[in-house]
Order: sequence, then C-alpha cells, then structure tokens
Amino acid sequence: MKRLLAPLLLLATGACGFQPVYAPVNGQYAESGLISVSPIEGREGHMLRRALQEELAVGMPGLTEPVTLTVNLQSDLTRLALLPDGAASRSSIMASGSYRLEGENVRVTGRSEVETGFLVPDSPYGDIAAQTDAGDRAMRVLAKQIADDIRLKFASP
Repeated sequence: MKRLLAPLLLLATGACGFQPVYAPVNGQYAESGLISVSPIEGREGHMLRRALQEELAVGMPGLTEPVTLTVNLQSDLTRLALLPDGAASRSSIMASGSYRLEGENVRVTGRSEVETGFLVPDSPYGDIAAQTDAGDRAMRVLAKQIADDIRLKFASP
C-alpha cells in the first residue's frame, strides 16, 4: 500500500502546478527582484551578502532596471582590554564596506562602517564562538546600514 501511495502523491503534486521555491528556473537560480548582490569573499562576506539579499529583497523605490550591488568588505579584530596575565577580556570587530550599485542608467556609491564588541570567554573555543557571533552581528548591521543608505540616496532628488 505504501509503495502505491508515494507515486500517486508525486503525480498529484505535479498536477497541481507545484514547483519548489528554490528550484532553478531554466537551469539558473532566479535573483530576488531587480537587485543582484555580487559574491563577497570570506565567511563574513558570505554573511554580509545573505543579509543584503534579505534587506534588498523588497526592492528599492524608484528602481526600474536591473542593477548589481558590489561590496568591498574590510574587517578587523581588535583586542581592547587586557588582563594582568596578558589575555584579552574585551574585543571589538570593526567592519567597513564600500559599495557600488550599478545598472545601465544607475550608479550609486557609498561607504558604511560598524563596530561590534564582545566579552572574551575563558575558553579558546568560547573565544572563537564569540568572534563568530560578533562577526555575524556586525554583518547584519552593516547590511542594514548599506540598504538604508541606498534607500536614502534613491529617495533624495
């Protein structure tokens, strides 16, 4: 009975016009809206790109043509407070992104910066996890700042 049910379920699903959300369209994955975000190097770059895609998925008021957003990311880890034994107790991640939004008739450039601090745990693995979390938070904030900056530039005449 179970062997008969699975093929019938597949036939019924295909007959209703079901198509998976992330399925390729004509062999390529579709971009969301008119804004495509170029790949950014590194783990933090990947996180920034994903956050930018989420922020810009709703589109941009006044944008009527396809454009590409290119971001040059720079990120630095700084140890701020040191304990008497030389170990860090507080650290900070400074991230800056200079961006360029280009299309056939559109060219917008800008730069945004963000700083995220975190307390350094005693264990080395905890330090790595804290750095990763702070980097992820910094990329989400940087993506929001870049998207807001682009929206402001499109809003002003």
